[in-house]
Amino acid sequence: MTSLNNGLLVTRIPFIVAKRFRGKINIQRPRKPHFERQLLIDLAKPVLGTPKYKLPEIDLCDSGLSKKKEEIDNPFERILATECLNWFNTSKMIVFLHMNSISMEDKTPIFATLKKNDMHLRTYGKKIVSMATKGTRYEAVNCLFTSHQNIIFGQSDKADKLFKILKKAPQMVVIGGIVHDRLLSRNELVEFSKLPNIDVARSQLCAVLESAGSCLVGQLNQSQQTLVSYLEKHAELLKPVDTKESKE
Repeated sequence: MTSLNNGLLVTRIPFIVAKRFRGKINIQRPRKPHFERQLLIDLAKPVLGTPKYKLPEIDLCDSGLSKKKEEIDNPFERILATECLNWFNTSKMIVFLHMNSISMEDKTPIFATLKKNDMHLRTYGKKIVSMATKGTRYEAVNCLFTSHQNIIFGQSDKADKLFKILKKAPQMVVIGGIVHDRLLSRNELVEFSKLPNIDVARSQLCAVLESAGSCLVGQLNQSQQTLVSYLEKHAELLKPVDTKESKE
């Protein structure tokens, strides 16, 4: 075994030895690359045009040749716009909602509860609403739309029930509404929902009118009643004097 080891060349040191570069690398002034690498850098260098700030104004002017997108007549969009306008015309209360992230499992029971109370939740895009309200008295609501918007259509006497239902879904935020062709904010809608119904309002009006009439009658009769009371007291004061004179 020893003779075999002596006959063969045994290497104790590896052929490749890693040596550390002892000098510091100059980042600000790096060493120039060799010829092949410099050639590759020059070939891969992107060719850029003249920057815009160096171009004259005549080259920057497009001469009003801006391309406009061609509007395609979509029959389905016209049908949706007609349906949306019909909802606007037939509903006494229109509420606009801001819809945060909500799952369909949470949205479905709210949708069913609204429909059970004769209120309908619809979703329309900005283009559909602008087509539906263009040239009508509802054209001012276009500023509320940025993309798809959720709208609740119903009757004005269901405002209190609407806010009770929406308490169960905090993802649906009321941002405004239209009640009897009048645009209201959220606070005004809350105040409107707290108003009593028409029968209670009529009874309160009748009570106010009756109280005003009775107050007027009382004020007209006050001077006469005061005069009568003064005469009665004067008559009572004169009665004892008459009896004494009659005895004498």
